[in-house]
Amino acid sequence: MRLGDKLARFVPPPVVEAPPPPSSVAAIVSELRAALALMERASEPLSPRARMPGRGAREHARGFRSHEAAGAGLPVEIGPAPTLAEALPGRAVKTSCGSTWVATTFHEPAERHGDIPLGRALGADYRHLERMTGDARLTDFDPREALFLDIEATGLEHGSGTIAFLIGLGYFEGDTVRLEQVLLRDHDEEAALLEIVWDRVKRFRYLVSFNGKSFDLSVLQNRMVMHRMCSKEESELKLRPHLDLLHVSRSVYKGLWQDVRLQTLEAHVLGFVRTDDMPGSLAPTCWFAWLRDAEPRPLAGIARHNRHDVLSMIALAGVLAHEAEPRVDAGRRSQVALNLAALYVRRKGNHEALNVLTDTPPLTDPAQRVAMLELVVKAARRVGDVQRMVTALEELVALAPERPELVRALARAQRKQTTPVAARG
Repeated sequence: MRLGDKLARFVPPPVVEAPPPPSSVAAIVSELRAALALMERASEPLSPRARMPGRGAREHARGFRSHEAAGAGLPVEIGPAPTLAEALPGRAVKTSCGSTWVATTFHEPAERHGDIPLGRALGADYRHLERMTGDARLTDFDPREALFLDIEATGLEHGSGTIAFLIGLGYFEGDTVRLEQVLLRDHDEEAALLEIVWDRVKRFRYLVSFNGKSFDLSVLQNRMVMHRMCSKEESELKLRPHLDLLHVSRSVYKGLWQDVRLQTLEAHVLGFVRTDDMPGSLAPTCWFAWLRDAEPRPLAGIARHNRHDVLSMIALAGVLAHEAEPRVDAGRRSQVALNLAALYVRRKGNHEALNVLTDTPPLTDPAQRVAMLELVVKAARRVGDVQRMVTALEELVALAPERPELVRALARAQRKQTTPVAARG
């Protein structure tokens, strides 16, 4: 399928009688139409000039001419195209390596991302993150000391040839979220972009990402080393205290939905649904189109996609921390309780597992019920709670009478009721 056909799914039928009224929806449609008209050209082999454009490439063709989009069959604007500052409000920021474009937005703690106020992340209890992740450095995790990071890159591989051309950096200033989006306007600005990112990384104690351990940090680290900004050991981003929300989400929500992609969690956990979102898979093509034609409208769609990603991570951090608390909660979903108990037992958090499994609504699936009771038996045996172990084993024997090892385990546990043993912790 051609790239133009893929993007056409996100473009409403053209209206040629009158221009659309000024609104956020109209702006989105304009961005997508501009991107569609440029997709065909961007899918052609790039000339050497287009691959490594100089400043002159951005001075070229400030108009969006009708013949450029004639093949797409769309109505087009004739006249000057918006500038980068209009499509992505920001400013050029100077560094020791040159300058690059930074767009900054501020988000108050009461601002809702879907159903969740962004400030909720500040009030969550994160003390159990150490047990959940197995990383002792997250014991004192504080979102005010964390940098929330997300990149848009030229490919899905994290080898040295992949470039991050838009980087979203979110962090708290007091109770307000400051979100900086650093845009690579041209290849020769990459060192300046990386310098800004490196400065922010060094400023904060923790990193927070969504699948950043597998992708984002590898891309950034490779490019920093290639630019000789620091040695590989100095830029070992993966070794920094890092909360990867994808891994925590898998531990908490496994089995509830088909997947735990960020947009799935947005819909089911945050109550946030993206409307007319620019697909992340089209981001590289839109950026290459910017390099070729200096058309900034598709960049606004990419920036909005990236901004949603960062804000979703901030909102999700607080929700996950609350969801995963090892507390007695009769309102917790049974599948979540089963997932958490399995995780805490695996991490030697036996008291936490027993708390999670207390007053949990019963699982209707027999196999899941058996799995939950087996976790109760294991955790209760480790902490020396013989009575709870006996109760769970009695129910297990009733559910699975064909398993003689359960009958023998029950008999041993009943004997221990008269001979208490020390708890193992």
